Amino acid sequence: MEINKKERKNLIRKISKASGIAQYALEEKMEDSQIIEASNHLDVLNLLKKANDYNRWCQGQKTAEANAKLKEFLSIEKSEIYQAGQWLINCLSKKGQERKQSLLEKGLVHKEDYNETVLGLRESLKEYKELTNKEIDKNINNISQIEITNDELRRQLGNIQEYITNNYGKEEWEKIAKYFKLN
Repeated sequence: MEINKKERKNLIRKISKASGIAQYALEEKMEDSQIIEASNHLDVLNLLKKANDYNRWCQGQKTAEANAKLKEFLSIEKSEIYQAGQWLINCLSKKGQERKQSLLEKGLVHKEDYNETVLGLRESLKEYKELTNKEIDKNINNISQIEITNDELRRQLGNIQEYITNNYGKEEWEKIAKYFKLN
């Protein structure tokens, strides 16, 4: 069954309002027949809206927490490499005897030692960047997997609701939803 664009847009707006799902997502993923079916059950969608909103809020909190941890992890100021680099810059900005004394304290008086230290710092920075990029990719993948799982669970809940409503009646679903506080 096909509906015109205006009717489709109007029904999608109602479904979005009742379910809390963004209109663009409904527009992209639902066929006309599904939109019509969903619009016939706006009251049921409205029951799930609070749970859906809470779920999104929880995901937002977890994402914010993960981002805070990632930001702390990536904080260059806390890095030993950064601190060593700051010390080296400070030391090399000194002149004469003062520079020599600073280098002696760290055992870096010889030019070869200095060159090896600089090379080591460069390699350490490269490794640090690689580890950071791997950790970012891992976190992005974890967030993506959480979103996929959430969408699958949401779809399964919809299927369960549809099955119960179709086979046992809307009142039975409302009892179940009330028991699990799905509204």
